[in-house]
Order: sequence, then structure tokens, then C-alpha cells
Amino acid sequence: MSEPAILHWERVMHKNVRSSDRVDVGTIISEDADTVTIYKGAGREYRVPKSSVSGFDGAEVWLSIAYGDLQSYKIQ
Repeated sequence: MSEPAILHWERVMHKNVRSSDRVDVGTIISEDADTVTIYKGAGREYRVPKSSVSGFDGAEVWLSIAYGDLQSYKIQ
């Protein structure tokens, strides 16, 4: 099994998130055992599996998901 992209999730709270195609997705507002919640205004909140996080460069969290595919993770 490979090492997770992020070991200390508390370090990425309130960090900006970008999709794999470099679109600004929002900000991480919470995390639980398997997911992170990303918020970018009313009606644009996403719950994404932690396994879809590809990295953190110190300023931004990167997803392995393209922006167009993010809609399937939208919180109703």
C-alpha cells in the first residue's frame, strides 16, 4: 500500500484546493476518517475522498480529480 499524500491533515485546514486541471475548487473546511470537505460559497460544497488528494505544496492542496468530475462529490 502506498503512503498517503498528506499525513497531517490539520496542516491543510483552510488551505486552498485545486483540481487536477488547475481550477480553484475552494478551501478545506473539515476532515474525517475518509473524506475532506471543500467549501467555495453557497451551493458549492464538496465531500471528496482523501484518496483523491494527490499532494500539498505548502500553499495549496491538489486533487487527482478534474473540475468537471467534482460535481459527483457535491453536497446537496
